[in-house]
Amino acid sequence: MTGAALALPTSSHSGSSLEGELAVDYTTSTHTVQEKPWGQDSESSDGELQSVEHDGIRPIDGLFGWIPTLAVTVNYMFVFGASNSYGVFSTYYLNVKFAGTSATTLSWIGTLITSLMLICNIFTGALADKKGYRVTAYTGTVICTLAYILASFSKHVWQLILTQGVLLGIGLSFLIAPSFSIPSQWFSKRRGLASGIAMAGSSIGGLWFTAATQTMIDNLGAEWALRILGILTLVVTSLMNMLYYRRVPAKPRNGLLELSATKRLVFWLVSLESSLMDVGFWVVTFYIGTAARHLGGTSQDGSNLLLVLNAGSVVGRVMAGVVADRFGNINTLFISYLLTSILLLSIWLTVTSIAPLFVLCALYGLISPTFIALNPVIIAKQFDTDTLASVMGMVNGLAGLGILGGNLAQGAIFDKYDKRVQFTNTVIFSGTFIMLAGVTTFIMRSHVISKQSDKRLFQKV
Repeated sequence: MTGAALALPTSSHSGSSLEGELAVDYTTSTHTVQEKPWGQDSESSDGELQSVEHDGIRPIDGLFGWIPTLAVTVNYMFVFGASNSYGVFSTYYLNVKFAGTSATTLSWIGTLITSLMLICNIFTGALADKKGYRVTAYTGTVICTLAYILASFSKHVWQLILTQGVLLGIGLSFLIAPSFSIPSQWFSKRRGLASGIAMAGSSIGGLWFTAATQTMIDNLGAEWALRILGILTLVVTSLMNMLYYRRVPAKPRNGLLELSATKRLVFWLVSLESSLMDVGFWVVTFYIGTAARHLGGTSQDGSNLLLVLNAGSVVGRVMAGVVADRFGNINTLFISYLLTSILLLSIWLTVTSIAPLFVLCALYGLISPTFIALNPVIIAKQFDTDTLASVMGMVNGLAGLGILGGNLAQGAIFDKYDKRVQFTNTVIFSGTFIMLAGVTTFIMRSHVISKQSDKRLFQKV
């Protein structure tokens, strides 16, 4: 039986069609099932397949899994497009609508979008496992739409902080809660590739979301730009949410959080490396445009640098999955952290013209986002598949604290020590934390190997 056949109903459902199959919602299953180990093939016989489907578990590595995975890819365009495109709104707010307001005050809007998106994932991830993927995702769609519409009528900065910052960040958290776990739940052999393709949507969103937002602000104004983004988010994510299928039903539990995960050292190591990376990761996104202007460039040069950064990320996130499937997720993650820190410190600290910044953005986009694609895969390998959204949500929540603290610290260092005329201290601060993330990943690798029967130093992990 082929992978394609696994995606369709078996002979025991001879009266069904693909539409009928799609109408089944496995998120409502409440019984406990025994999942087969990732390494075993679910395709051994028709009888076994019918038994698996009867228990509410679809076969792994089948063609059907690409349906929810591609839905995640599209939704990621809107989730991360919202945070990546805030720089366009920030420029407008700083220079036009709130020209007399400090950059530090306005930066709270963008910081809250990203940090709350992850911090609130502690709870939204658990809700996704407990209440269902679609219910959680549709809740996020409604909140995001409301946030955009309310922001379009905001007249004061504090109103934008509450709407475009707090409310939008919370809404995005509901959308990403099921999204992070879907690719890893549907694939084993190609898990890294599936996760990479899904996460590429975030970079694609960064490309067109940024360009579209700038065009709408220039031609229609920021207010209508926000309203149109709200309408697009409502329509597109509502359609994609319909395709959010679980492969493995969530097991019943009394508590909201998966606290048992905190008893394992690997949980804290993944959380720590992700948090450390998030402290330093955003320095290029937030400051590369300003760096270009200091070197004699224009605001358009800054926009072009961000486009190159996002274009590199599209390729990098997919390639990270391919490389990880071949050489191991933790191995790939460790190498990416090492290369990212070297790249950041060696190029940015030595630039004297704009051209090297384009090289930096291309390579940084290609290498640095590996952790975004691979951490869900690492979690999927180390924890039960029926608790993926919960555990990933807890990891993201801690990482969100890294974003919040890192962004605020970078701003303070840039103001106080770099005097807004250079980036030496800001870049060293960020590069150091990325390097510490690499050290933590190496410790995690050693810990995982120590728990295996095969304790060779050089192996696929």
